[in-house]
Amino acid sequence: MPKIKSTQGVLALDLGTSSVRAVVYDTRGVMLAPTLCDFPYKVRTTNPGEVSSNPDDLVRLIAASIDAALKAAHKEKVDIVAAAAACYWHSLMGVDRDGRPTTELLTWADTRSAPETANLRTRFDERAYHGRTGCFFHASFWPAKLRWLQATRRPAVARTIRWISLAEYLYHRLLGEYRVSFSIASGTGLFDIHRCQWDTEALEVVGIDADHLSPLADRDQRISSLRPAFAKRWPQLRGVPWFLPLGDGALANVGAGCVDPRWLCATIGTSSALRVILDQNQLTVPWGAFVYRLDKKRYVLGGALSEGGNVVRWFTAGLALKHEKQVERAAAVIPPDSHGLTVLPFWAGERSPNWRGDARAVIAGLSLGSQPAHLLRASMEAITYQLVAVAGAIEHAIARPRAVIATGGQLIHSAAWRQMLADAINIPVPTSPHTEASSRGAALLALESLGRLPHLWSTLPARGRTHRPRASVHTVYERARLRQQQLCALLLPPLGQPERATPIAAAGSGSRTTDLRTPAARH
Repeated sequence: MPKIKSTQGVLALDLGTSSVRAVVYDTRGVMLAPTLCDFPYKVRTTNPGEVSSNPDDLVRLIAASIDAALKAAHKEKVDIVAAAAACYWHSLMGVDRDGRPTTELLTWADTRSAPETANLRTRFDERAYHGRTGCFFHASFWPAKLRWLQATRRPAVARTIRWISLAEYLYHRLLGEYRVSFSIASGTGLFDIHRCQWDTEALEVVGIDADHLSPLADRDQRISSLRPAFAKRWPQLRGVPWFLPLGDGALANVGAGCVDPRWLCATIGTSSALRVILDQNQLTVPWGAFVYRLDKKRYVLGGALSEGGNVVRWFTAGLALKHEKQVERAAAVIPPDSHGLTVLPFWAGERSPNWRGDARAVIAGLSLGSQPAHLLRASMEAITYQLVAVAGAIEHAIARPRAVIATGGQLIHSAAWRQMLADAINIPVPTSPHTEASSRGAALLALESLGRLPHLWSTLPARGRTHRPRASVHTVYERARLRQQQLCALLLPPLGQPERATPIAAAGSGSRTTDLRTPAARH
């Protein structure tokens, strides 16, 4: 019998806050669907504001997902030539001298450190901090979390010799090395996004030095030394290069083909985000937007919301509504802003554009005629208005994009939400055909680093069904968005932060703020 020819592929992991996935892509970047393994898990929310995980439980779950993906790859006659990973930004944990956890794994959604943000804003110049790190004084980022841990977990902090993310912990467990990509580091709030190094002033704010953090590396560096136990468990991966994990949001842009400023990438999964990749040496960052890194050459400019599909689940599972799909279908056909409700969608606190971790959700305008479908529709619209505000901030730095490519499970599976986004943002919204954009982005960059995809950065996004904006509905949504802004201003007065864009210098330009403190605090 003739020998069956094998295919080559890349194992890609997607480490999210509600599930971990492992999947194999061929050398053209096409997902081999039988290899997709999705293992959901629940975060711990025992204490007020807590959203955390047990890191060892997560490593076991990730390893199980790799088991399943490799088993399917073997059945499909696929030889693995590389491994890569997407990981959610901002996770934080401590480890001791033996590499064991000293804390739980804190996710971006853990807001127990929110009181520290007020202290940081009082004592330090947030605008200077934002200009260097692209981050804010917010519970999502490490400065607030580290100061909270130092105040509440002194014995654990005393045992900690290194602060790391889930990405670093996983690779240390599998490969025996601590190393962090510029991309993951840029989401900590301790990283100078222009010089691609740990930021001295930010480290001083939290009282640590670079020795407490992992060595930095760009995305093309690789590790090929699986620990013996895992090499025995996964013989297909022996000697295979592992590329460092990168931020899942940046990789979603790559996976959807949004690799230049003509294409915004919108993601609504558990949470929501709007991002653009910029290949340039100098950038003016609008206040309210974040700036992270994809790699040493490329910035990621955008904004993120703490809400998305988690709000849909709150209305259905959280309120024990029966007939979940029926409620969603009913919400989809309600005419735009016809429900009489105004929603501040801050179930998990606000991130973009105002970064108010103390904000909480409000539903105004309830009447006896308000039905669950009205509440759900109004909340979906409210989340969309926040994305419109993010788009406005992004457009201070780039020309108006051609389209917003829709990714993320919640957005891809909801035609109503895609049309809502097109109408509100007033830009066409094509649907990405790539249902697993983050893991695909990881695989594409691994293949590019191996020399297999030399034209990656000149490709155009593949587009499925396109939703085009309707002028009459856009007018309706603009009125509703103004009403939302007025309610927000009434209940959440501004903190006095600057509203104008902050110029930030390119790497090596020599421009640098040397003191984070406010003028009053310097004397």
